[in-house]
Amino acid sequence: MIKRIQLGLLLSLFLVPLTMAQTGTLTGTVTDQRTNEPIPGANILVQELERGAATDIDGNYSITNIPYGTYNLRVTFIGYRPITQQVNISAETQTQNFELREDVLGMQELVVTGQGTGVERQRLSSNVTSISARQIDRLPTVQLDQLLQGNIPNSQIRASSGSPGQASLIRGRGVVSALTATTPVIYIDGVRVDNTTGFALNRGTGGAQSSAIADIPVENIERIEFVSGGAATTQFGSDAANGVIQIFTKTGVQGRTDFSLQSSIGAEFATKDFLKYDRSGDILFTPGVTQEYRLAASGGTETFTYSFSGSMRGSQGVVQPGGDDAVRHNLRGSFAADLSPVVRYSGSFGFTSHEFSRNISANFSGSIFDIETGSFGNPDEWTDEEFETNKQFIRTYVGLHDITEDIKRFQTSQTLNFRFREGLTARAVVGVDFRNSNQFFRESNAYLIARGFEPEGTTDQGNLTQTDRNFLGLTIEASARHEASINDFSFITNVGAQLFRYDDLQTSIFSSGLPDGSRNAQTGQDRTGSNFERTVANYGLYALENIGYRDTYFLELGIRADQNTAFGAEVDTQVYPKIGVIYNVSNEGFFRDLVSSRYISNLRFRANLGYAGNFPTPFSNEVLAGVGGYLGQSYIDFGTPGDVNLKPERTKTFEVGGDIAFYDDRFNFEITYFESETRDALFNAPFARSVGLGTALQNLGLIQNSGIEIAGNFNVLRTRDATVNLRASFNTLTNEVVDNGDSAPFNVGGFAFLGSFVDEGFPVGYFRGNRMVFDDAGNVSEIIPNDNLGKPLPDYFGNIGLNADYRGLTLTVTADWQLGAQAVWPDELLRFFAGLGDERTDPVPAGASFFDFANLYVEDADFLKVRLISLNYAVPTRFTEGLFRRVSVGATITNPLNFTSTAFDPEVTGAGIAQGQGGVGVGGFSYRQQSANRQLYGTVRIDF
Repeated sequence: MIKRIQLGLLLSLFLVPLTMAQTGTLTGTVTDQRTNEPIPGANILVQELERGAATDIDGNYSITNIPYGTYNLRVTFIGYRPITQQVNISAETQTQNFELREDVLGMQELVVTGQGTGVERQRLSSNVTSISARQIDRLPTVQLDQLLQGNIPNSQIRASSGSPGQASLIRGRGVVSALTATTPVIYIDGVRVDNTTGFALNRGTGGAQSSAIADIPVENIERIEFVSGGAATTQFGSDAANGVIQIFTKTGVQGRTDFSLQSSIGAEFATKDFLKYDRSGDILFTPGVTQEYRLAASGGTETFTYSFSGSMRGSQGVVQPGGDDAVRHNLRGSFAADLSPVVRYSGSFGFTSHEFSRNISANFSGSIFDIETGSFGNPDEWTDEEFETNKQFIRTYVGLHDITEDIKRFQTSQTLNFRFREGLTARAVVGVDFRNSNQFFRESNAYLIARGFEPEGTTDQGNLTQTDRNFLGLTIEASARHEASINDFSFITNVGAQLFRYDDLQTSIFSSGLPDGSRNAQTGQDRTGSNFERTVANYGLYALENIGYRDTYFLELGIRADQNTAFGAEVDTQVYPKIGVIYNVSNEGFFRDLVSSRYISNLRFRANLGYAGNFPTPFSNEVLAGVGGYLGQSYIDFGTPGDVNLKPERTKTFEVGGDIAFYDDRFNFEITYFESETRDALFNAPFARSVGLGTALQNLGLIQNSGIEIAGNFNVLRTRDATVNLRASFNTLTNEVVDNGDSAPFNVGGFAFLGSFVDEGFPVGYFRGNRMVFDDAGNVSEIIPNDNLGKPLPDYFGNIGLNADYRGLTLTVTADWQLGAQAVWPDELLRFFAGLGDERTDPVPAGASFFDFANLYVEDADFLKVRLISLNYAVPTRFTEGLFRRVSVGATITNPLNFTSTAFDPEVTGAGIAQGQGGVGVGGFSYRQQSANRQLYGTVRIDF
């Protein structure tokens, strides 16, 4: 018996290593099917084992300790079609390479916006637009709005000015609110960030407003998702009616550390296309120098990855002799680590320092555009002596402008991802966005003397305004996800809780009687101050269900319950539901029997109905007294009337559409029709005069928007050496205030003689003023008071893009356009006052009030603008082998071409950009503003 036991033990000693040896290692490379270039960061999953790996910087992967057997391997990467392949592991080391094909439609791409966690696009009833890292690399831009411009097919991104740090108007499906800006909610790695255009105590420089969007760092971005409204925004509740932008940063890929260094240098030129006088440009502008340096690194192991990037950018500016210089520093770091088999941690940190100077513009005295609007007569008629005299005078006071802004911004996102078992995951996110901005505006004694406001020798009449804003936003979110399959059915369930709280503290001080050389408010003879404080919390619960049948039929259900400290005391929890359906016709067997994929490779239909909201201005629900001071005494008067029933405006959106692709995805279209209706629209409307109160925020209105969105992508050439892709979009828009709750029309921008108004039966922000009508003989036949003179919202808009590759050479072009909008040109009115008006006012009788012919300064504002042309060349590796991994050189020009129906720039606006902090702004007033500059620069990038 003992001998048998000994024999058994001896055999087991041999059998154990034999058993342990029955595992293998799978290695290989993942490459692009067309270019054969390696794809770093691709995921390879052994589905039966729920284990896998990611490719390193060279596209290589390795999965160890795989028991012998047959497995299904699934390979995925954003922007490419996933593939599943069966592999038999029967050796210690086995090689399996994969080629991925670019996914033009992106139906299998995982998107987060609208579902809370990653879901294949084919399961979504909303059209989520994605910008991939590959596209971002083609667009050498420094601001988020510039990155979006020309790449979001169903939205307009319009630069209000060419000055540093300026706000852009981002507008998707019309204007859904007469209270709040059209700017979408913005998230970075799951953390909401400040997106304010202007702020309460903003000093301004005549129409110029700083934007928090301008300093969101674009470093290290993996991809961007954008949805312009509808059911996909229901998850975000009472502040998402304008859409959602989600930014995801890189976390690195396993493998050796990869370093890259990029340097750009070039020239910046003022856009003189829209100047009235040639000599204006000679006096005001000179070419500037711009340069930028970027350093990036990424790498990691199977359990830890990291990515880092930093940049420095300096712009000398184009205004003579200075005043629009800018310096920006960006840092962004992200990393991820497996803390255990169940928990994975990821964190990202971002820091931005943005310092810039500005000049006075628009309606302020001393604007650099005084020369354009008649203050000095007609510059083109000056003698050479007058030219030199006026040039010296203008450059002297422009050079004495002392307007600066210094912004410091820090963002962080900390995430724990839990994978409890197959199909059951959870996520917890905590993040902060902190932004400090310091505005400084000084009129020195020298400036006041140069302008003629003070006599020579004045030394104690300077003044300054200094404004500080500190914004702290806190995001906390917890969510769980469950996936299950039962026969032909698949279920994805998401539940979560979300909290967003922000503290906004602003202080402003005005000091007058400053002595020479002082930039300190304490040295002034008189000082006054003001402050602004606001704390708001928005919190809610959501539940989302996505049900699929045979990957062909899908049903989306969702609900969000919301509370907000801005709601009235009598307002219950707000509930936002959604429902969506999807039918992937091309997945039907009968369809494949009838139509070859060579002709129609994809066809699906989708429809959804969803609700989102915009919460009211905080504290408008409270009855507040106004407190002030006068002649050394304090007083109390009527403040906010308050409304215990004040609640968010609710936007209901219905959309229906389809996606179709022809000839193996070479030509594809996305078509959507939408209708949105904002009920309980928040109007700052006046009370009846008998009440004795002014205006108050009230739930009164009904606003409707509708339109068609068509986006197309055309792969006109696709070979191993070359590709040519064209993309274009066409959108229609109809906007109307259907009901104003019997309130009087109210102003949301513009001027006394011609403003942007809200009134029943008209678009939000339509131009209202007196219209002078002439008969056939040129005589005044009628003056129509308070007439509809046009609208700033276009009937049609879209964008155009070109991506072309030939071996190592790539060409990128972006452009956008609009038709059917109008804009106001107040500059021409000022020239009329100075006796320099053009022929439009010839029939106006002498002595007529300019209030009576406001219509003469409204023009059609159609345009086509080419935003960017970029050419890049990847140097063949045979020339750099042994020195660098990759080298590329490129040249870029921004804003090269403008085609407009007007003599002025129909895009910029010196009035109507926003009403107060985060207020509605529709633009449309091209008033003494600098157009976006042209930039021409070269770039060298080296990957080590």
